[in-house]
Amino acid sequence: MTTVDVAVIGRGLVGSAAARHLAEAGVSTALIGPAEPADRTTSPGPFSSHGDEGRITRVTAHDRVWATLAARSITRYPDIARRSEVSFHVPRGLAVVTAELDEWIDNGLITGSNVRKVDAAWLRSSTGIEVTNGLGVAWEGSPAGYIQPRRLVEAQTKLAAAAGATVVSEAAASAKPIAGGYEVSGPWGSIRADRMLMATGAFGRHLLDAELRLTRAPRTVVMAEMADPGNIPSLILEQPPDARLRSIYWVPPVWYPDGRLCLKIGGTLATDPELASDEELVSWFHGNGDPTEIEALTATLRALLPDAAITSVSTAPCVITNTPTGHPYVGWLDDGLAVAIGGNGAAAKSSDEIGRLAASLFGADGWTDALSADTFTPQTV
Repeated sequence: MTTVDVAVIGRGLVGSAAARHLAEAGVSTALIGPAEPADRTTSPGPFSSHGDEGRITRVTAHDRVWATLAARSITRYPDIARRSEVSFHVPRGLAVVTAELDEWIDNGLITGSNVRKVDAAWLRSSTGIEVTNGLGVAWEGSPAGYIQPRRLVEAQTKLAAAAGATVVSEAAASAKPIAGGYEVSGPWGSIRADRMLMATGAFGRHLLDAELRLTRAPRTVVMAEMADPGNIPSLILEQPPDARLRSIYWVPPVWYPDGRLCLKIGGTLATDPELASDEELVSWFHGNGDPTEIEALTATLRALLPDAAITSVSTAPCVITNTPTGHPYVGWLDDGLAVAIGGNGAAAKSSDEIGRLAASLFGADGWTDALSADTFTPQTV
C-alpha cells in the first residue's frame, strides 16, 4: 500500500491544482480521480467539470473575492503552460452587459484588470454582438478570453507528477478513517494518507460522513457550429432577449475534438431546478439537456449575433455546484480532512488559486492569506 502525507480526491481543475501546489512544496501527495468518461450517455459517473473545450477567463467580477482569485490564477497561467509544455489559455477579450456595471468595473480595476466602460454601438461594430436591453457594457481585454479546461487539468497533473505526486487516473470508491489517517480505495488498489483533501465537485458525497450545504443545479449548454469565428469575444450578459433566461454567458468559437468550430452558450433559467440525488445527477448527464433551455439559448444566440452563420447546433448537460455563501468551500471538516468544493459556476478560471489556498491548509503555518478564511469556511447540514 502506497503511503503519502496528503491524498487529493478529485482530479479536476481544483484537485489537480491543489496536488501540484502540494507536491511542489515538497509534500508527499497522491492525486486520485478518473479520466473523462468515454461515453457520457452510458457511464455511471463520476462526471467532471473539466470535460469541456472552453471556459471564460476574466478578472472583472461582481464580487471582490472572485476577482482576487481570478487575478492571482491568471498571473500564473504563463508559468504553468511553459513548464508543462501544455497551452490552455486563449486571450480573446470579454464583454460584460450588466445593471451593476460600476461594481464589476471597480472590482476589476482594484485587482489589476484593464476593464473599461464602452457602449452598445462600440460592441456591435467591434464584435458583431447586438445588445438592446439598455444595460451598461464593459470590455476587458487580454488576458481575458477563455481557457481550455481539459488542457489545464492535463498541465496541472503533469506538473504534479513531475514534482513527485502519485497519480491514480481512476475514481475512489471509498475513503475511510483508519488509525493515524485515511485509506482511499478502489478497484485499482489502496493508498494510505495521513490527511485528505476532497475536491470532488458535484460528485463524491458518498465519500464524506458529513453532508455539506450545497445545491447541484442542472444546466444545459448549446454548441453552435460556425464557419468563421470572426471577432467574437467571451460574453456575460444579464436580461437576455429571451425572457425565459435570467442571464447568459458564452465562450468564443473553439475547435472541438470532432472537428467542429463551435461557440458554447449557457445560462440560468428564470426557474432554477436542483438535482437532489446522485441518481438524478447521473440521469441528467445521460441526457442532452432541457428542451426549454435549448430553445431559449438558441433564440438568444441568434438575436445577439444577427450576422453569424450558424451551420449546426448540438447540446449537452452540465451541473453547477453552488454554496449558500457564493464562494467556494476551502477549509477543514475534521482533523485531517479538508474540502475544496463548490465552484458556483465561476471556479474554472480561478482554479489554480483555489487549489493553492487548499494546499496551504496542509502547510506548517496553516491559513495565512490576506483573504479571510471565514469567507471559505465549509457549512454542513
